[in-house]
Amino acid sequence: MRVYFIGVIFAWQSGGLSYQVPTGRRDGRVSQASDVNNLPAPFDSVDVQKQKFTAKGLNTQDLVTLLGAHTIGTTACQFFSNRLYNFTANGPDPSIDPSFISQLQSLCPQNGDGSKRVALDTGSQTAFDLSYYNNLRRGRGILQSDQALWNDASTQKIVQGYLGLIRGLLGLKFNVEFGKSMVKMGNIELKTGTDGEIRKICSAIN
Repeated sequence: MRVYFIGVIFAWQSGGLSYQVPTGRRDGRVSQASDVNNLPAPFDSVDVQKQKFTAKGLNTQDLVTLLGAHTIGTTACQFFSNRLYNFTANGPDPSIDPSFISQLQSLCPQNGDGSKRVALDTGSQTAFDLSYYNNLRRGRGILQSDQALWNDASTQKIVQGYLGLIRGLLGLKFNVEFGKSMVKMGNIELKTGTDGEIRKICSAIN
């Protein structure tokens, strides 16, 4: 509950819509790094991302919508610098806008500091808006897994819907759908009865 409440306020303060989140979710009694091995990785293909989301009861629209959270924040060079130099025998990832490559290379020099942070949504990293999806359309997605959303027909259609590029696809608004998908994600593997606990300190089991 506490995690999702923070997300609601952050999105609202950055220009997103507010949405109601069910309260009372119980915390687990186990917390270990290996539990996050099934999270989407920055190098995952759309098919792999779909598999990981489906395993948690989330569909393709949830995938595209929740990755839209990358409209805010940064990532480290180490998670995408492979796309900038020797991605193919001919050099950079061909799905990157050629005019954008030199800009990224200046931010993340070859053999440079892999921990350096770069905006996930170039030009609009502090606003909850559609810029992230527009950047995908322009070949300016930072992570390989992000740009893949535009390069796969099944996910590109949803991106186009959010951008208003498909006639007849009414009611698909990113702000609204993001709230729905966040609530849906918050209901994954709920603990009930005596399973789990309400932690006194968020970062540690009781």
